[in-house]
Amino acid sequence: MRTDIVISDMPANSTFAQIGAQWAFDDWKETDPNDDIQWYLNVYSESEIDPLSLPISLAAVAGNDELVGVACVVSDDALPDAEEPGPWVAAVFVNPKYRGRAVGKQLVTEAVRRARELGHSDVYLYTRNVAHWYETFGWERVRETYVYHKPITIMVNRI
Repeated sequence: MRTDIVISDMPANSTFAQIGAQWAFDDWKETDPNDDIQWYLNVYSESEIDPLSLPISLAAVAGNDELVGVACVVSDDALPDAEEPGPWVAAVFVNPKYRGRAVGKQLVTEAVRRARELGHSDVYLYTRNVAHWYETFGWERVRETYVYHKPITIMVNRI
């Protein structure tokens, strides 16, 4: 059975925001031990202030009104020693039961599209272990490094 997925702005101060923040925090806490759930909630709230600037917060919602994934675009992803200027696609997470259905690709593609609408030609991200997946839809490896002793790959999507 096919479930249609809609990518839209994350409604701040909502159940979706709470769920998305918890997912992103749980998924990324080992890479950023100084992180907390409030950071994600703040990004979601800040993205509603001015739709013509960063940050951007996205929600992937299934046709049955279920949150299935989240992603953001931020000007600075607080990556120690980052030389890349940003903006950064950040906090990408897809509910495991919806993986393999192109939800992550839709979220990331929309994040890049929105960043480009704001005038950014290069968009960056870092990933722990799925660089090969990002490469399948146009991302290029910039460098390999470590953050808090965890290996990561920094990637770029160029016009």
